[in-house]
Amino acid sequence: MQAFLRQIVLATSCALALAQPAVGQTIASKIETMGEPASLQFTGLRMREQNGLLRVQAELTNQDTAPQSAYYRVQWLDDAGFQVWDDEAWKPVLLHGAQKLTLQIVAPTTKARDFKIQFSATNNRPLSQPNGSMNSP
Repeated sequence: MQAFLRQIVLATSCALALAQPAVGQTIASKIETMGEPASLQFTGLRMREQNGLLRVQAELTNQDTAPQSAYYRVQWLDDAGFQVWDDEAWKPVLLHGAQKLTLQIVAPTTKARDFKIQFSATNNRPLSQPNGSMNSP
């Protein structure tokens, strides 16, 4: 009887292990930045399916007291990572000092199962130079 119970527990454990994703997705894995934003940062990201469409809420935070502007667009992907919709136009966004803003984004097609947000801040950190020199060629 104990051997039978051990087999059930082992089979259940294996089934649960297979059902969980191997690697958790992070905010950084969903955001593609063009440059390194000086004071804007994604601080939250949620996704769910509703009526067959993917809905995304992305929380953007201005960590400075001055207003900051940026642009974003979304690439909609299928389960295999292939793009399922044409490139969107860049959308402008303005955050006042110390403001948090939640972007509400809805997929344009039911084929979308994943996404990547492309993001470009107007104010980026300067590129670091390996020898500290800012001379151009």
